[in-house]
Amino acid sequence: MRPFSRLAGPGICLMLGLLLSACAVDEYTPPAPPGQGNEEACTSLTEIAAGESLSLFDDTSRGADLTTQSPSFSECMPGERIGKELVFPVRPSSSGTLVATLHPQYAHHWLHTWTSCPGSEGDVLDCSIGSTIDDQDVNQIDVLADATYHVIVDGWMDEAGEFELVLELK
Repeated sequence: MRPFSRLAGPGICLMLGLLLSACAVDEYTPPAPPGQGNEEACTSLTEIAAGESLSLFDDTSRGADLTTQSPSFSECMPGERIGKELVFPVRPSSSGTLVATLHPQYAHHWLHTWTSCPGSEGDVLDCSIGSTIDDQDVNQIDVLADATYHVIVDGWMDEAGEFELVLELK
């Protein structure tokens, strides 16, 4: 498996890898692919500060299918959504608005944000579905400092692949 990296810096750095010398590049711990229990999928915490923008690169092919039913919420229609996902637990350091934007390299993608890890009792906070590679999914939620939110990059119709997830705390 190739190493994963996180780019942190101004928005221009996130566009097609431009001006990478102006960005800070470091490694991050990707979400754990789930084993026997759902808890393992939610162990890698990403912390984000106000005004910070993080770009996370990963691949849903290494995930598992913990969430199979889409709720009727925001842009999402209810229905069965079979496909692998990765869970990104995110903890903001201050209250504000968390914006998660998915740039997928696969069709039939699904971005949803919850108050808890899949399989636990929790509420959906936002949901977005796209059918083509050109579609971007965006979740935007109001967040409280030091609370944990679960951003889930998912596939449906058994689609999976590489993606960029941009997290911003405004």
